[in-house]
Amino acid sequence: MGSKVKSRSRLRSARMASTAWRDLACHAVLATVLAFACLRPLLATATDASDVRSVGMESDTGGFSLSPVTINNNMFMKNGKEFHFIGFNQYYMLDKARRDEERHIVDETIKDARDLGMTVMRTWAFDDRPDGLQVNAGVFDEQTFRALDYVLDSSARHGMHVILALVNYWPDYGGMESYVKWCTDSPTIANHSVSEFYTNPICRQMYKNAMKTIMTRRNTYNGRVYNEDPTILGWDLANEPRNPGDPSGNTLAYWIEEMSQFAKLISRGQLITTGVEGFFGLTTPNLALNSNPGSDEWDSWICEGTDFVRFHNLPGIDFTVAHMYPDLWVQKPCNGSDYCMKLFASRWVDTHIEQSLMLGKPFVLEEFGSSTKTGDYIDSMEHREDIFETVFTEMEEAAAASHLSVGSLFWSFSSLHYPDYDGFTVYYGGEEGGNGNEQQSNHQNTGAGAETPQGTDVQPGEDDSLDYVWYSLQDQNQKQLQNDFRNLKKHKQCSKYLRKSVREGVITTSFREKPDDVIASTTTLVPFQKLETSHDDTINIIANAAKKFRKLSRQDSQYFHD
Repeated sequence: MGSKVKSRSRLRSARMASTAWRDLACHAVLATVLAFACLRPLLATATDASDVRSVGMESDTGGFSLSPVTINNNMFMKNGKEFHFIGFNQYYMLDKARRDEERHIVDETIKDARDLGMTVMRTWAFDDRPDGLQVNAGVFDEQTFRALDYVLDSSARHGMHVILALVNYWPDYGGMESYVKWCTDSPTIANHSVSEFYTNPICRQMYKNAMKTIMTRRNTYNGRVYNEDPTILGWDLANEPRNPGDPSGNTLAYWIEEMSQFAKLISRGQLITTGVEGFFGLTTPNLALNSNPGSDEWDSWICEGTDFVRFHNLPGIDFTVAHMYPDLWVQKPCNGSDYCMKLFASRWVDTHIEQSLMLGKPFVLEEFGSSTKTGDYIDSMEHREDIFETVFTEMEEAAAASHLSVGSLFWSFSSLHYPDYDGFTVYYGGEEGGNGNEQQSNHQNTGAGAETPQGTDVQPGEDDSLDYVWYSLQDQNQKQLQNDFRNLKKHKQCSKYLRKSVREGVITTSFREKPDDVIASTTTLVPFQKLETSHDDTINIIANAAKKFRKLSRQDSQYFHD
């Protein structure tokens, strides 16, 4: 995700009246998430070894024994049972782990998540900047690599599986921009396009070299080679890759096919996925025209050059993924209606589950979230709780039906020591990592954000308060460079072409596909513990979600003795 910030001030009387409400809120969201995270039905059929895809070798990890996660017949499998999960995203892990004075934040975040029952974390295995992990093409900083070692070792010690992304589409942490500058020997992205990352042979080889270096790394803390470590559930080829201006999706499809096959050569026993946001392309025209976000923005999403069904149908891709941000994608067409955004969330998740079932692969909602800075704080928090519960309800129904495995990872879960810059953070046992005065100030901030709360462009040693300054301080020239690099003109031309094609019948529309009947289920939310924080309801949703998924998976004994 890229950065997002949005909120407006609340009346003083509303703040005073909300004190008691906020005392219960945090607790509820996380509790519900956790209950859903572990819902997994027991797989009754035996598995054929030739049909099993695995993420590594079994290994003892202190208090936990992380067994490998495999895939068999649409299902994630662990210890011979179906594996459904609730988890979280946290981009700062690598950055915090390389600073001795902040390394404890890594352990605290993972421990808090594990205590709530979450079993999977998604984070970055990239930082392609002069002071990052890959400081130049093929040149890796050992100290930063040891920080990634620490993140994986801490995850293993706490019984947390990890999904690692290998490069960023967005400029945060260098991303594809760095590769294009490296492969073209250019000091700037001026007169270059993100498309070169996918098409330039030198760029592609640089990416392969980086992938191999990371996947074959031996952890300096526990001695495990990454591509044999059961802690790693899977690899994202990229975080939210797009190729704007290409309605065919060919360029990105060819790149994903090539890189997924290469990844399988390096990490034969591990799971590989795309990292895309899940927009539908022209291989499924009625979904592209009717199920992408917005009421009349279908052309814009198609022109991002992605295709959920086509990309995940590739043989080197083991499970499907999508992201979802109703506040960012459909707030305008929904005219701010919470009900409308909930309907979108329900249909988005349900449609991707349906398509994943047709593809015969498990589905993971890799990112989803809702900001508390999009309006009145109380209303925004309640809206977030509704979105979380909607997601987990859809996931629970899919898991209970035993048709395929599902997982969901919300954005984001943080230590109390880390501020909530974008409003998407969920805290356990506190609020926004600061005191009450800071909370009030944060809730009153106003401003428009970019597309997603992505990683940050902070250099080591810099204050974290600069994390999201990149977006607000760009001059017009830099903004133009970013627009040009991401093919803005081609994207606009693509939209005009698609609308003309629809008018002339070259691309035909059809009725909206109806989802399969879902199994009715009821959810009784229960408090996880007594906390005085406005995140309580979100915490409760998460915790209850994790509990439900544990029961569906029949793996309570692996984590808790309920």
